[in-house]
Amino acid sequence: MTLAGGIAHDFNNNLGMILGQLALLERTRENTVQFEESVFSINKAVERGASLVRQILTFARKTEAALEPVNINSAAKELAKMIEETFPKMITVTLRLDKTIPVVSMDPTQLHQALLNLCVNARDAMNGKGTLIIATHLALGRDVSSRFPKAGSSHYVQVSVSDTGTGMDEATRLRIFEPFFTTKEKGKGTGLGLAVVYGVIQAHNGFIDVESTPGAGTKFHLFFPVAEGIILKTAEAADKNQDLPGGTETILVVEDEDVLRDLLTKLLELHGYTVIAASDGVEAVNRFSEHENQIDLLLSDMGLPKRNGWDAFKLMQKTKPGVRALMASGYIEPGQKSEILKSGVRRFISKPYRMEEVLKAIRETLDEKE
Repeated sequence: MTLAGGIAHDFNNNLGMILGQLALLERTRENTVQFEESVFSINKAVERGASLVRQILTFARKTEAALEPVNINSAAKELAKMIEETFPKMITVTLRLDKTIPVVSMDPTQLHQALLNLCVNARDAMNGKGTLIIATHLALGRDVSSRFPKAGSSHYVQVSVSDTGTGMDEATRLRIFEPFFTTKEKGKGTGLGLAVVYGVIQAHNGFIDVESTPGAGTKFHLFFPVAEGIILKTAEAADKNQDLPGGTETILVVEDEDVLRDLLTKLLELHGYTVIAASDGVEAVNRFSEHENQIDLLLSDMGLPKRNGWDAFKLMQKTKPGVRALMASGYIEPGQKSEILKSGVRRFISKPYRMEEVLKAIRETLDEKE
């Protein structure tokens, strides 16, 4: 009932605003100033309605997260620039960003939405004057699991948003993630902001912690898991290494771990490549048969279900003897490695994947003369 009542209240307010402005337009058609003001108000009401729908869908987890490699430090810098231009000038925005944090796999729009909601709450809690701090650092999984027993990743990127506002008592803190619960006066907030933040955290298998004391401000800590088995460029390296080699060729990527396959696909596409993906050796051979004339390179894990990477490669060779291939493995016996290289595989890539090495190996292999 609280949820339904809150939705009805906010939508009725927006509809009432639109109907009222339409009535004004009918009576003041010749008043150019009033016409422009009414059109502006109607547009704002529509935007608020659309925003409410987006937040409801995020809260209800009815919108799928569009995962891609995200530099959280860059996202924080962009957000800080935006809020410095729009928040009261007496609010100081401070960034404390750990330059060594890795890039993570997440939905950048949902990240922005969550952080913006936290910053807006902080602004309101400070009544136009105070300090807003956005901080990041790499947290060990064992430290996170001591607070959240279900935390299973070895590392998490922690994003903290803190303010010097009014703070919360324990009773309020226990209810802040309830949809449409708000301490703001009527008409000043929907009560969806923190429920949306919680929904974003759940969608990314993360965790959220809150510290707050009445009169002493509030700190929110968000924990996003770092994908296992792949080492991405750190935020600092991502800024400095935009010249990593890319290309326009088509690559068949074979990896049975869904998260790793998706990350490899996104990262290669970001560097210009077209990617065809497969999750096991049998699917890889089928995909190769379908796109034999388009595929320029095979990048495959060795330990695949149904048929291992080397066996899949040998089947591909029968239909296209000159196919170029890279194999990835955490460990391989020296004797077997030598045999695989003699069979036509061009290079080995060590796992966990280091994207700088992957990109360089791909480019070198594609540029080699026959």
